[in-house]
Amino acid sequence: MKFPKPQILSLTDVDIALYQAGPVDGPPILLIHGWPEMAYSWAHQIDPLAEAGYRVIAMDLRGFGHSSVPKEVTDYGIEKLVGDVEGVLNALGISQVVLCGHDWGGIIVWHAARMLEERVLGVISICTPHVKQPPADPIAIFKKRHGADHYFVDFQKRETPEKLFETDVLAFFRMMFRTVPKSAKPSSEMFHLMPKFREYMAAGAPPLPGQVMSDEDLQVYAGAFEHSGFFGGVNLYRNTGANWEFGKTLDDTVDQPSLMISAERDLFLPPAATDPMVNMIADLERYTVDNCGHWAMWEQPEVINKILLEWLGRKMGLRFF
Repeated sequence: MKFPKPQILSLTDVDIALYQAGPVDGPPILLIHGWPEMAYSWAHQIDPLAEAGYRVIAMDLRGFGHSSVPKEVTDYGIEKLVGDVEGVLNALGISQVVLCGHDWGGIIVWHAARMLEERVLGVISICTPHVKQPPADPIAIFKKRHGADHYFVDFQKRETPEKLFETDVLAFFRMMFRTVPKSAKPSSEMFHLMPKFREYMAAGAPPLPGQVMSDEDLQVYAGAFEHSGFFGGVNLYRNTGANWEFGKTLDDTVDQPSLMISAERDLFLPPAATDPMVNMIADLERYTVDNCGHWAMWEQPEVINKILLEWLGRKMGLRFF
């Protein structure tokens, strides 16, 4: 697996690291990662997409990897994140694109489909469903349902999450990047990320079963976050309330052809959470990947790639058979 070298693109207020592959004149697809991730999360997708004839662009979001780390919480609101997508397209001379996101990247692509409607040809989300505008600030909803230790709530504390995770970055990723046991059941405690990490560190950060990637890949993540820190990523969550307020200005309807890929054992974002999407997206296809947890691109890369290529070939007009 050969990962492209970063190219640094200077936008108005931030530098964005891009990783490109495939023909420059191929249909463009922009890959957007989640938290705690970076463009490297698409390591198993970039080559197959490029070999199929697509112009593949993966980006480190602001605050991640080789991109800039702005210093204000407000620098990480959804308008800024979607603005970076638009800035990348403008800088590369791309008029229209297919967007593909995972985790927080899914949140970004569902927003971009509505905010940059004329420039988004199709939308793909892995694990993260498009949801209706919540009736209240999601932070309040999460706190009521799962308590103050829910990570969305906990992450509102300034500096505390960053300092905790930075005590042992490699241990953090060793705990995070694991598959979900078949016997696992949903619970409020599964959302209590910071207490779980404290417990793990107190136990000596022992080896854990279910690691979804190699030790070498874990080191890539650890090295990147030792460079960038966790401030930028945690600030995505600190904008939840502001993003909710902004969401009131958007229609829930997504008009582009859309592909939703869920993971059977994703307890955080289960496949059933995609059911309401059928009433908001007329051209929607849904797939569930068996024996797979939230880190789908690492756990079942061949299945993910097959679904992506088949849908793209059918919907976007480029055959790969």
